[in-house]
Amino acid sequence: MKRGNGSLLFAVFVIISLLTMTMSSCSSQYSLSSSCSPVGAGQVTPSNGKYDKQLQVAITASPALGYRFDHWEGSGSGDSPTLHLLMDRNKKVTAFFTKVYMLSASSTPSDGGSVSPKSGTYDAGSNVSLIANPNQYYKFNGWAGDVSGNSDHITITMDSNKQIIASFVKLIYSFQAQADSANNGAVQPSGGSFEAGTQRTITAIPANGYRFDHWGGGVSGTQNPLNIMMDNNKTITAYFTKVYTLTSSCSPTGSGSVNPGNGSFDAGTKQSVTATTTLFPYAFDHWTGTDDDGMNPTAVTMSTDKSVTVFFKKLSPGTQQSAGSQISGTTNVAKIQLTSGQWIQGELKGYPFDIDAKIVDPSNNVVKDLGRISDAPFTFQVPASGTYTIIIYNSYSILFDNYSLVFTIYS
Repeated sequence: MKRGNGSLLFAVFVIISLLTMTMSSCSSQYSLSSSCSPVGAGQVTPSNGKYDKQLQVAITASPALGYRFDHWEGSGSGDSPTLHLLMDRNKKVTAFFTKVYMLSASSTPSDGGSVSPKSGTYDAGSNVSLIANPNQYYKFNGWAGDVSGNSDHITITMDSNKQIIASFVKLIYSFQAQADSANNGAVQPSGGSFEAGTQRTITAIPANGYRFDHWGGGVSGTQNPLNIMMDNNKTITAYFTKVYTLTSSCSPTGSGSVNPGNGSFDAGTKQSVTATTTLFPYAFDHWTGTDDDGMNPTAVTMSTDKSVTVFFKKLSPGTQQSAGSQISGTTNVAKIQLTSGQWIQGELKGYPFDIDAKIVDPSNNVVKDLGRISDAPFTFQVPASGTYTIIIYNSYSILFDNYSLVFTIYS
């Protein structure tokens, strides 16, 4: 009897198992389960559930504070936080997370430089190499915060959150300024030490009898005073040039002028001087104190302070001359041979109407434009020898009365 009951129970068990397997094989859904490693490092959404066969399910791994998602294992793989699963069977996945720490890197002062790499998160236990990069006119001065040292390259291990500060200070540059010779002049200020990137003003001061010429050494140019940029150490020299003074006078007083009349000129140079008379009827006679007292223009060699005088002589009038003709629609010309330095004085008359008149030199350049006149007194000194032409003309086509010309040449 007992044996028969055992057989019956076994038969029932087999039937139930077969029914269970049949029901399972006939199920329309599969199950999804997930976990995180390490525990508490993040979460998976959705984490568990049943889904229809052949359904695509997207799950997302979200790290907790202080962690980052690393990769999937189990029924899926990859390093994308979102995983797509095809529910063709029961699925089980694990999201793996990695511990991270925050690196905060800054500079003081803020415009003194930078730190590379910049602030960010790094895996726990990783090594990070930091470089301090000074800006222009600064230098690295050391690390502060969670590290120390004076090397601009350091390596830190990320075993905790780190705050790193790179300290920078302004560079200091110096300059020294001097004259090419102590007898020639000086420079103010003569030197000093200053923060990089600042500007300083220096002034070259020539000694008596000298003039500033140019800068040399750490700067160049002729500007004075000069602004210099403190971008490196500088040695500056001011160069001066010896000068002599030229003074001039005319005899008789008020009879003319000298160009240039007075001034300072570099030692050893030849300075051209030109005498011009302004007093009728005087003309150039000679110089004193020049390289060639009989020439005009002439030169003065500035080997010392020089004083020159130009002497003008009074010219004597020649015989008065006259010319005349009848004015018609054509031009009438009077030609006069003149010598450089002579004066000519005359008067031109036209009757009974105004006439046009001008005087031209041997190169046909107008030296006197008498305009439209009925009579015109004129005076001028001859600048160069040659034939001068007095041109008399009118714009009328009819015949007019005669014109008359009288003139005197002073020699």
